[in-house]
Amino acid sequence: MISIYNKVSDYIIVLNCMGEIIFCNESFLKRLNYNHEEILNLNIGKIINENNNINNELKEFGEINKTLEFYSKSNELVKINSNIIIENFNHDKSIFIIGKEVQSKQYTMEILEDLLDNINVCAFVIDTDGKYLYVNKPFTEMLDKKREDIIGSYNGDNWEYNIYNVFEKNNKEVFENKSPKIFNEKLIYDGNIHWYESYKAPIYDENKRPKYIVSKSKNIDLSKITSEELYKNYNRVTIENDFGCTGKKNVDLNEILKNIGEHILDYTKADGISMLLYDGDKEGLIPIVKLKNSKIYLENVEFIPIKKVILYSDKYRSYFNCTFTKDKIPNLSSVDYKFIDELDYCGNYIIELNDELIGMICLSYSKGNAPKFNSDEYMKYICNKIAMIINNIRLSNEVSIENKKRKHTEKELQRYLNVSVDLVSIVGTDTYFKRLSPNWFDVLGWTEEELLSMPIVDIIHPKDLENFIKKNKLNPKECKITRNIIRFRHKNGKYIYLEWSSEYISDEEVYVTTARDITRNLEIEKEKRTLEEAVQVEVVKNEFFSNISHEFRTPINIILGTMQVINKNIEKNNIQINTLKKHTNYIKQNSYRLLRLVNNLIDISKMDIGMYELRCSNQNIINIIEDITLSVADYTKNNKINLIFDTNDEDVITYCDPDKIERIMLNLLSNAIKYTPENGFIKVKINSTPEKIIVSVKDSGVGIPKDKLDVIFDRFGQVDGSFNRKCEGSGIGLSLVKNLVEMHRGEIHVNSKVNEGSEFVFSIPIKLKEENNDNECEVDRKCKHVERCDIEFSDIYSI
Repeated sequence: MISIYNKVSDYIIVLNCMGEIIFCNESFLKRLNYNHEEILNLNIGKIINENNNINNELKEFGEINKTLEFYSKSNELVKINSNIIIENFNHDKSIFIIGKEVQSKQYTMEILEDLLDNINVCAFVIDTDGKYLYVNKPFTEMLDKKREDIIGSYNGDNWEYNIYNVFEKNNKEVFENKSPKIFNEKLIYDGNIHWYESYKAPIYDENKRPKYIVSKSKNIDLSKITSEELYKNYNRVTIENDFGCTGKKNVDLNEILKNIGEHILDYTKADGISMLLYDGDKEGLIPIVKLKNSKIYLENVEFIPIKKVILYSDKYRSYFNCTFTKDKIPNLSSVDYKFIDELDYCGNYIIELNDELIGMICLSYSKGNAPKFNSDEYMKYICNKIAMIINNIRLSNEVSIENKKRKHTEKELQRYLNVSVDLVSIVGTDTYFKRLSPNWFDVLGWTEEELLSMPIVDIIHPKDLENFIKKNKLNPKECKITRNIIRFRHKNGKYIYLEWSSEYISDEEVYVTTARDITRNLEIEKEKRTLEEAVQVEVVKNEFFSNISHEFRTPINIILGTMQVINKNIEKNNIQINTLKKHTNYIKQNSYRLLRLVNNLIDISKMDIGMYELRCSNQNIINIIEDITLSVADYTKNNKINLIFDTNDEDVITYCDPDKIERIMLNLLSNAIKYTPENGFIKVKINSTPEKIIVSVKDSGVGIPKDKLDVIFDRFGQVDGSFNRKCEGSGIGLSLVKNLVEMHRGEIHVNSKVNEGSEFVFSIPIKLKEENNDNECEVDRKCKHVERCDIEFSDIYSI
């Protein structure tokens, strides 16, 4: 009976009436990690949770079912669903505890084998002697042997010496390191070399002695071949780029892709594969590789026209990087679909790099051959590798072509240098010529012996020497080309301008230089500039005379026309006072306009020859500006413009010419009135600092274009230079204002935006000078305000 108890998987414990253990079956001992000697005659209370009181419950119920908690030898708590009864054991009444562990493993050996047989990797268990204890189905398929023929065999029975010798070495390393490790292992079967990535983990018994190794191996042929091609072509590009090596012929991209395609077929177990490259110029896909049944489907297809934007549209995008059933195959008019019925599944995978479409891979699966596993992520990884391979091959071929071109160019360059008109030389770090081309002698007049015997610095112009040394300073780390224009002394004493270029060759400690005589070019350029300046002066002069003639002719014509009207009215004896007064006002206004123009021309002429003088005295500049501003109130009112005057100071005494200050203000106010529309505003604001007085004239007018801000203070400069411009003017006023401000040691500038208005700001320094107080001219100046305003505003016809 005891032997039967030991064979069952249930746990069986027998106690005497004192609660002492008199028997345990093998299953129980193994689970709690005890042996017979350790547990026999031991009171059950020593290995059971103290909350479990079996004796009392048995006395009350006779038979019970409950979960008991046992402590293993390692103090692990093991819960067992127990049936507790009283039966005879060896002719004595005893307590039987029969049970199974709570939440015990529900899987069976069959389930585990089904799992391992249906994963896409080889799995095996091998002991310390190299004997196979277990292999899964993919492993048997790899060796093309039955499972029972492999289990119990050794590495040497299944692999040739070189391979199993590596296996033994790797297994030994895993046991010695006592930790899992990943190896890339080479296998040979089917007459071909294959690469596997093997994960091997050591398993030890309770005494820390090695028992066996569990391992899984994944075929990495596809990754290996793509990585090797990528590395090989990358090296080729690097070597050709760095050393200028050119191969005898370009890399055969089609052959490489065909090789990769065959490995993809082997990995995916697909029935056909095609690789198509995208031609951006032709806007379509070109089949490069057609293997197995893809040769049939794409037999007559050499080009599939499709634009990239359409290929990336929702119609096709959802079919990228996945496998799908044949009924979802998107329609392409160029493809023959008569064979589609023979397929069950298709897969499309995009080849792209840095968002650049390079091509795509198409897989096909015939009826009855559904994909064994989802390889979408792995195929995306492979496509990325293929994209880099294609990119490197294309780059390699381009580099090869460029290197051939470069060698050809170098030969052409050498021929050119032999017949070059440029001055070519080699100069040492000691500043002496080492070698010269013949034309140096023609340009500078020195013989070859004379040039080779003197430092180059001896024939460089002293003013150019510092710049020459600075630009050609030795710096082996930079070795850059320097260019500058240097004057070299001719043997006759004249200086020749040379356009000089040089590069320092650190290995040989010399400068390779070229130079070209540009003396005549510079003379021609100088003559050209002089001519252009003369032409520009002539253009400005002509524009000035045209403008001035217009400015003179307009008021004169108005005066003559008005006089003719008056004479006709006199002849007809049709004299009306209001009409006559109106006509005389026209004559007066245009006479003022002529007077203003003549005054400006006279003042500009005096300034040009230095005959214009200021009549300065200590004046309250606030009063001057306020009085002249308020004197134009009638003009702004007539033009429906709001005039605002604001000052932070009431009295600021400075040394200035009051007439010229008034003239500055009248000109700025006149411009503001001209260009400010009805219901706009003009604001005059005065601020001061201890050093200067700051005056701002701001308007809400049409503003000044940004490209005209730099020219409005130039003489004859106008924002609108056309003859049909809205407002009259000679273009002298602001130039005169600038001169008057600067004669006061001041500054003026303008801020303006189109359609937002302009602000002219000028400042003059505050200073005093001892003088006799004489304000006799004060009353006279105020009396002249009206006349000055009439003159300054004479070209505003709306007055």
